[in-house]
Parts: sequence; structure tokens; C-alpha cells
Amino acid sequence: MIQCSNCNATLDEEAAFCSDCGKQIRRPEATGATAQYKTEPLDDLPTLISSREALERQKRVEGSPPRGNLSYVAAYDRPTQAESPLPPSHPQPRRGTFGRVALFAALILLLLVGASVGASVFLKKNTPPVRASANGQVLFLDGQNSTGHTDALNMRITGLQLPPSGFEYDAWLVNEQAEQSVPLGTVLAKDGTFTLNFAGDGHHTNLLGTGNKIEITLEQGDVKLPTGKVILAGTFPPLAFEHIKHLLFSTPPTPGQIGVLVGLQDQTQLLNEQALAMRNIAASGNAFAIQCMAQSLIDIIEGAHGPHFRQLSGPCVFLNITATGDGFGLLGPNSYVGRAAEHASLAATQPDATDTIRKHAGEVEIAINNIKGWVTTIEQDGLTLLTDPNNTTHVQEMVTLSDQSHHGVDIDGDARVDPVPGEAGAIVAYLYGQLMATLTLVPVP
Repeated sequence: MIQCSNCNATLDEEAAFCSDCGKQIRRPEATGATAQYKTEPLDDLPTLISSREALERQKRVEGSPPRGNLSYVAAYDRPTQAESPLPPSHPQPRRGTFGRVALFAALILLLLVGASVGASVFLKKNTPPVRASANGQVLFLDGQNSTGHTDALNMRITGLQLPPSGFEYDAWLVNEQAEQSVPLGTVLAKDGTFTLNFAGDGHHTNLLGTGNKIEITLEQGDVKLPTGKVILAGTFPPLAFEHIKHLLFSTPPTPGQIGVLVGLQDQTQLLNEQALAMRNIAASGNAFAIQCMAQSLIDIIEGAHGPHFRQLSGPCVFLNITATGDGFGLLGPNSYVGRAAEHASLAATQPDATDTIRKHAGEVEIAINNIKGWVTTIEQDGLTLLTDPNNTTHVQEMVTLSDQSHHGVDIDGDARVDPVPGEAGAIVAYLYGQLMATLTLVPVP
């Protein structure tokens, strides 16, 4: 037996603490301990427990299992399974695994950001600066030996620097509404100028009905879609462009919904062919055949809605006189001449119309006025032949005016047909209608 030095209580020899006052009698030793631990004063117990809990939280975060029972002041060795403060039905949280996953995700994110920045820096480094003075012009036309309409284009760009080694400038016709792009080819450099001649896609596709914007991009390798930086671009003004498409691509009232300038060309050509046939028939003196041919010319001019339109009789068909036009007519408010003048004027007066559109629309209207005058005279001559087929005095005039209606005439001797009063016909109207669609390419910031 021993006696407590603090309260004189009698204690067992193996006692470590006084059962009356709690004073420590001897240093306790944990069975199997591998190190000695310092005993902390009881006055510091709250601070000690707080610091130990913080230590245990840190260890758990670092992936170490909890050590000892925190109800003790002193820290002990790793407890056995039976001594674990968490019962078997509550597995210890694997916070260390979560930390590693979060760290791994953060590293992947950093790699992606770095790759993106690196790609941007690479592209920026390899993209030549675009001069503010760089510009391009795109002209739309019919492909050579093509039966299509406005299915080809010529492009010319100045002020553009050569692309870096391994890169090229590619052109695309973009339909922003449908989110589609048609490849036009590579823009090639020659003598400081970049050019592209697109001859069509082989299907006679009208380009004005395919897209509303042209882009020039910097590409590396053979690409099927635009993926590189846009260098130059040009967009058709939407309000004016709608009427340009009516002139050159499509408009609902016409047969087959063809563009009115397309129909104007076709029907003036047919009129000229029939006038030439009239000259041959008039020379034969066959009055009935002359009347059949006169009716054919009137049907082409007036269309199915015209006041003098008549279906050709069986005997006319027997004489192989069958042409009556497509029924839309050249003259009248709802005709090729009337519709062409209307849409040219509407395109020029839209708020987004460019100077180019206004200029060439005016030239189209000049040609339309020429055609109207010439065809009106042919109609009057045809009506005269219907009543008096033997009076062939004006047959040659019909031939001449029908030729001018289609081809135009060079009255000033400069070896060309200009868009001026008295010269321009349907072909010139069509060509200057295509010039209304001329697109300007400007640098993209």
C-alpha cells in the first residue's frame, strides 16, 4: 500500500492516480508502446484536445487513420481494430481519395487551358497581319459553256500578305441561315494579287441561291469545312439581295420560278428566232403561214394573259409553227419586262443598297426600257400582219428589233453594247443584273 502525497489517501501499489483527489502517482505506460509521450498538465486539457483534434483532422485529410482515443490527455500508439473509435458499421471516410481525384481533375483542367492558350498563341503567331487596305471583289457570272445561270464567280484580292509556310487561303460560300459552307477553292497569289476562278460545281447550281456570304480563311492542309481564322469576308445586304435574287435566281410568279432576267433572255431569244422564221415565210408569200407566225410572235410578247393571245390552230401546227412562249409574256405589268424593272428599282431603293447596286440597277432599267420600246413596235407590226398578211413591209423591222431586244445594238461604233439608251438589250440587262450582285470583301478583325 502507498499513500497519496496530496491528500494522504491510502492507495494500491499499482495505482497511477489517486482515487480521491486525482493526483498522478506514477507515469502510465501503454502496453506495446514504441515511444514515450509527454504528459500535459490538466489545466491545458481544453487546448490540448483542440490541438489534437486539429491534428487528427489534418491526418485524416492526408490519408492516415485516426490515432488513439481523444478522451485521453496523452497520445498513444495506433489502436487495434477493437479499440477503433469508429464501429465496423461506419467505415472510415476516404477523404484522401477524394483529394487525389480533385487534384487530378485540376491538373487535367490546367492542361486543357494550357493547350488552348498554346493553340491560340500558335495560330496568332502564324496568322499574317491583315492590312487595313486589303480588300477583294467577287463577280458572279455564268460558267463557260454552262447551261446554268450565275453558277460561277471570279475573285480578286489585293493588299493581302502571303500565308505562312504550310498554310493557304481558302474561299467559302456561306449560308448563315442553314449553317452550311460550300468550298470555292484556294485563292492563289500572282504578282501581288490573289485570284480565284470558280467554274461551278458541275451541277449548274445558282450561287446566289446557295449562300449569302463569302469568307476567306487561313487553313492548313486539305480541309472540307472552314476551320481556320477568317481573314476577309463579305455579306450581301439582305434587303436589296432579296430583289437581286428575284432578278437572277428565282421568283414565284414565273414559270418554273426562274429569275425574271433569266426569263427575259430566254423569251427575247425565242422572239428573235421566230422573227427570222417570219422573214423566210414572208418571202414564200404563204398568207396563212404568215398569220400563224404573226400569232406566234404576239403570244410570246403578250403571254397567256394578253388581250390578243390565241392558241395556234391545228393547221399552224401542221406547218410546224408551234412556238407560243412560256405564257408569262414580255410586255404588261405582270411580265418579264414589268417584273425586271420592278425588282431592279426595289433593290436600288432598299435602305441597305450599296452604291454598286444602285448604279447597276439603273443600267438594268435602261436596258429594260429599250426592250419595252422595241418589243412594243414588234407587237404592233404583228397585229398588222394578222389583219393583212400580204403587207410584209415591216417584216424586216420585226427581225431587226427582235435582234436588238435580245442582243442589243452598237449605235456609237465602239465595238460594244453599252448599258445606255438605244443600245442595251436583254443580254446586257442580265449581265448588269449580275454586276448588282458584286460583293466586296473586307478584313475581319
